[in-house]
Amino acid sequence: MEAPKIPSMFGFRSKKPDQFYFEPRYYDERKEKMKKRYASIDREVNNNPSFEKSHTDDFKSTIRENWGNSYSRSKAGNQMNRRVIIYVIALLALAYFILV
Repeated sequence: MEAPKIPSMFGFRSKKPDQFYFEPRYYDERKEKMKKRYASIDREVNNNPSFEKSHTDDFKSTIRENWGNSYSRSKAGNQMNRRVIIYVIALLALAYFILV
C-alpha cells in the first residue's frame, strides 16, 4: 500500500523539473595521446632546449594516466574487507588459545 500524495489529493500538481540535455563534443583520446607522443619524440630527436621541462611534464602526465587506470575504489574496498576478515579470524583464534 502506498501513501497518498498530498498535492494530487487536493487537485493541484507540482511542476516537473526541466530536462537537462547535453550533447558532448567529439573527443578522440587515442589521437590526443598519439599527438603528445609524437611531440615528445620530436623534442627528443631535435634536442630542444626546453627538453627537461617537457620531459618532466610528460612523465607526470604518464604517471597520472597510469595511476587513474590501475586504481579503483572497489578493488581497494575488497582488499580492505579481506584484511578485516583475516584480522577477525586471527583475533578469534588468539582469544580461543588464551581462554582455553
